[in-house]
Amino acid sequence: MYYTGRLKAQRLEPTAVTIEVAEGRFRVVAGKRHLGSWPLETLEIHRTSVYRFAFDIEGDTFEFFPEDPSAFANAAGAVIDLTETKGRFGLKARIQDASSA
Repeated sequence: MYYTGRLKAQRLEPTAVTIEVAEGRFRVVAGKRHLGSWPLETLEIHRTSVYRFAFDIEGDTFEFFPEDPSAFANAAGAVIDLTETKGRFGLKARIQDASSA
C-alpha cells in the first residue's frame, strides 16, 4: 500500500513523499526519486499524535504526517503507549474516569 504525506527531519525541510509498506519493506519516494528501502521489522514506528508518526532510520529521526493516519498506522504496525495517565492520547485516564462514574 502507498501512503502520501509530509516527511520531516532535523536536517530536512518538510518534504512531500510517498511511503510504500509492502512485502515486509518500508520504501520512501519523493516525486520520482527513490530515497531508500528498509526491512519493516527493523523500524520501530511510534504514533506521537493523532496525525504524526516518528521513526529512526540509520540514526536519523523522522516525523511523518500521512494523509490517512489510520491506514498508515495499521500497515506500518505503529506502536502507541496507552498506559500513560497523561499520555499522548489520555485514553487510560478517560477509561478510568468513565469506570469510576
